[in-house]
Amino acid sequence: MQTEEIKSMIEKYSGLVYKIAITRSKNIENAEDIFQEVFIKYSQKLPKFENEEHEKAWFIRVTINVSKNLHNQAWNKKTVALEENIQFEEKEQENIFQIVSTLPQKYKTVVYLFYYEGYKVNEISKIMKTREGTIKTWLARARKSLKEKIEGGFENE
Repeated sequence: MQTEEIKSMIEKYSGLVYKIAITRSKNIENAEDIFQEVFIKYSQKLPKFENEEHEKAWFIRVTINVSKNLHNQAWNKKTVALEENIQFEEKEQENIFQIVSTLPQKYKTVVYLFYYEGYKVNEISKIMKTREGTIKTWLARARKSLKEKIEGGFENE
C-alpha cells in the first residue's frame, strides 16, 4: 500500500517539485537531486495531511528547504552554473525563462508560485514562512526588474 501511495504522490507532484527545483537551482543536475531528496523525505516520513492544499504546501515547502540546503553546501557555493540546453516549445517561453532565471532566488520562487502555480500572496507567505508584506515587496521588486530587463534587454546587467 505504501509503495502505491508514494507512486501516486510522485505522479501528482513531480511537475510541481521539478519546476520549483529548476527555478531555484543552478542546473538540471541540482534540480534532479532536489527532486529525489524531496520524494525520499516523503517516503521516509509519509506525513498525514489535513487536505489537498496542506499536501501541496508540504511539497512546496520541502522543495524550497531542500534547495536552500543544497545551495548552502560549501561545494555548491564554489560552483558556477553552466549553460543548460533546456528545450522549450516556443521561443517566447525560453526568453521568459532566461529573464526570470536572472532574478535573485527569493524573487524567482515568489514569481513561480504567484504566476505559475496561482497562489495568492497570503498563501505564499504561509508556504515560505515569511510576512505578507515581504512577499509583496519581493513580487514588486521582481516585476520591476523583469520589466526593466524585458524593455531594456540584457545590456543593463
